[in-house]
Parts: sequence; structure tokens; C-alpha cells
Amino acid sequence: MRIGFGFDVHKFDHKKKHILLGGLKINCGFGVMAVSDGDVVLHAVCDAILGAASLGDIGDYFPPAKEKSRGIKSINIAESVLKKVRGIFRIKNVDITIITDKPPLLSHKDRMAKSMSKIFKTKNINVKIKSKEGLDILGSKDAISCFAAVLLVRK
Repeated sequence: MRIGFGFDVHKFDHKKKHILLGGLKINCGFGVMAVSDGDVVLHAVCDAILGAASLGDIGDYFPPAKEKSRGIKSINIAESVLKKVRGIFRIKNVDITIITDKPPLLSHKDRMAKSMSKIFKTKNINVKIKSKEGLDILGSKDAISCFAAVLLVRK
């Protein structure tokens, strides 16, 4: 068994109209600033998978300064990461903690877990939503962040 830990954070962009979380489009009147589509959940999970497999992080494969990374869909990043571990490991479970004060995400938890179950091919997906309690941590009130832990088992 191998355990990986991932993290991502993005500042809000109030010129955009939606965010992507766990492969879901959530209309909320704002988006995030990012080189890619900015799905903090998929980014954190992908980094956790790569960490558990001792394969670096998504920045090694999709460097922010490279043209190929600009505007890339996070689902494509996830597919690339899954190809790297396919045949060697399978995902046993994924535990996710999204930290933000906005938008309200409780009503999206189940759909997010189902979306990620399809992407990562496991039913063992847990999603938690935590408030920053108004504190100036992880980007003040103008950002969203995600922590993810993944357990891989050797095939």
C-alpha cells in the first residue's frame, strides 16, 4: 500500500462565472485564476496519486510556464496521471477536504463524489467541506483550497 497527500489553492477571479470542482461545473458568479481550468479538487487528488506512486507532482508533467499547460482541462490532467499508474496501482480510497467560505458547496458534495468515482474508478471517495471561519488563512476570503489523501494498492 502507498499513501499520497495533495494540496492545491487558487485565488478567485470575479470576471468569471463558474468554478470547476471534482469535475463538476458550479455556477456561482465567479471563477478562479489558474493556468489550467483551476479544478483544485482534481489537482489535489492528482498530486496525491503521483505522490503515493513516487512520481513527482502535476507541475513536473504540466509546467505552468509551458504553453501546453495553458487552459488545459483538469480532467485531461487526471487521465494523464491515471495512465502513469495504470497496471501498477489501483486507487483504494480518496479523502478530500475543500476549504472555502464561498460558494456554498454542501449541496454539491454527493454529485462531486459521484463525478470523481467515475474519473478515478473507485466508489471510495469521501468529500468534506470546511469553512475558514472567516480567518485569513489560505488566501483570505478570496480563495479556495483543497487537501487530498489517496491510498494506492499494488495490483
